[in-house]
Amino acid sequence: MRLRALAYVSALTAGDYMLWNWSVGGAHDIVALASGLTLLPLAAVCFGLLVLACLQMLARSARRSTTMTRAVRTPRETRAAERPPQVPTSKSSSERLAA
Repeated sequence: MRLRALAYVSALTAGDYMLWNWSVGGAHDIVALASGLTLLPLAAVCFGLLVLACLQMLARSARRSTTMTRAVRTPRETRAAERPPQVPTSKSSSERLAA
């Protein structure tokens, strides 16, 4: 989801609210009815987009924190974790070549 969509819907909702408030105060019944009918769905969509944006930011910060913890490990710990354990051999490489 883009934050631009949230900004557009928020601006549209605020404009609709101001139009509704002005028309109710000025006794413009038809304009008040039209803007009042669109105000509730716009407010619901705006609230939903705001919740989605917050959840997306939380998920992004959680992903960053897990990658940051992986990056904090030292290179020695990383190499030891990636390498399988070595099994000691009975003969050294020079003894194997001599045989």
